[in-house]
Order: sequence, then C-alpha cells, then structure tokens
Amino acid sequence: VLVPVRASLLPSVVRGTNRTLARFCCFDAPAMIKSCVVLAVAILAGTMPKNMRPPEGVESWLMFDGVCNLCDGFVNFVADHDSDRLVKFGAQQKHMELLKRAGAPTDLSTLVLIQGERHYVYSDAALRTMAVLDWPWRGLAAFALVPAPVRDACYKFVARYRYLVFGKTESCRVPTGDFRRRFIDYRPEEEEADPISST
Repeated sequence: VLVPVRASLLPSVVRGTNRTLARFCCFDAPAMIKSCVVLAVAILAGTMPKNMRPPEGVESWLMFDGVCNLCDGFVNFVADHDSDRLVKFGAQQKHMELLKRAGAPTDLSTLVLIQGERHYVYSDAALRTMAVLDWPWRGLAAFALVPAPVRDACYKFVARYRYLVFGKTESCRVPTGDFRRRFIDYRPEEEEADPISST
C-alpha cells in the first residue's frame, strides 16, 4: 500500500537523512583515532615488557654510580617495586673489573644493566630494568618505542647534570639490614658474623 507523502515534508525528511548519513560517515574521527592510539599503547605496554625481560633464570645486575644521589634514588625505587627480587645491585666504583669483563663503560656516565652475557647502557638499561618491575611500573618499558637516539640524548643530558641538580655523596652507600642481600657482593657469612646486621 502506497502512503502519500505531502510534498512539504520531503525537504525535512531529506535533510534529516543527510544529517544521519553525515553523522555515520563523519563519526568524530579524531576521537576514534585517539581511542585506537590509546588501545595500541595499552597493548604495547602489556607486551613490550615481556619481550624486554631476560630469559628465565637469568639474573639482572644493575650497576650504578655509588656516589650519585639520583642513582641511589633509582636503586631505592627499583628495590621497592621489585617484589620478586629479580634485580641485584652493585656500585660501579666497586666492580670496575666486572664492567671491563662485560665490555661496559667504566666512566660512570651511565647505568649498566648486565643480564647473562649481555649488557645494556643509557636508556636501554633503565627501560629494561623497568621491564622486570611490578605493575604498573613495568608498563613504562613501552617507552622503548621511542627511537633510541632520542631516548639516549635525554638520558645523557640528565646524566651530565645529575651531580649539579641532585648532588653526590663522598663515598658509596653501604647497604644495611635486609637491603644488603640485594647487592651482588653480599656474603651470607659476613652477616652471620655481624650480630646487628638485621637492624
């Protein structure tokens, strides 16, 4: 059955149809793109750390400048958010021979992360350390997607002025209590001989 439509109604019907089509075809493209980008970043944040973690059973040794306050702060941060105790620490000043054997820099210009037979420096060392931490901090390893020259340039700029901005100590930190067990030069027998080591 054909229902007659008044001619005066046709323009409004057409306009309404056009608006509907316009909304369908131009459905806030910027918001859609933004959502896709956020989703992609979330996926990468979940998968990147897994790809940057060492193989099962391989320890992570984070070698740091023992007199640098900024480095000490980073070590404290890593220790506080590494509930599985996957990272061990060592002051570079005390382990120069180890750094030389690994082929790593010995000029205190960078963190050095040693994982098995491989070592990493500059931003790679920091991000691969983040990759073994607890969530949500592990997700920061996704910054590895930023081109390495850009990341390393920022890292070197901060490293160059770290003493000026954050200060330094006269000697390397001496870990005490349970924290000393996180260092690669920890010796259980020394603790047994020290009745106040647990304080």
